[in-house]
Amino acid sequence: MVMSEHSTVAGVFTDDTQVERAIEELRRVGFGADEINVWKSGTETGSFLDNLKNLFTGQKTTPTASDFVNMGVPAQDADYYQSELAAGRTIVLVRAGDLQQSALRILRQFGAYDAAMRQP
Repeated sequence: MVMSEHSTVAGVFTDDTQVERAIEELRRVGFGADEINVWKSGTETGSFLDNLKNLFTGQKTTPTASDFVNMGVPAQDADYYQSELAAGRTIVLVRAGDLQQSALRILRQFGAYDAAMRQP
């Protein structure tokens, strides 16, 4: 998973059920809705609650690589995440602060991969 100087952890999911489970676990251990962003092809970036509503509807526009950078993803990885999003995958970003390892463990536990792994 990506861990940036902005303490943002990113994970790519191919299964929306796993996304939901990962978010439930993130929330259970104390991450707030304002610290979790879910991006799905056809949706804009937004808070967990906003994106949860749009996770399956695809009613908003797809974010760009610069949107990922603005959320704390390293510039060298932003195009990768944008292309994964365009391919229909779901991206979860967690503003984890000092809890990067905890967020990373949870995302991986539920099947996420990242730019370093470059594989579905």
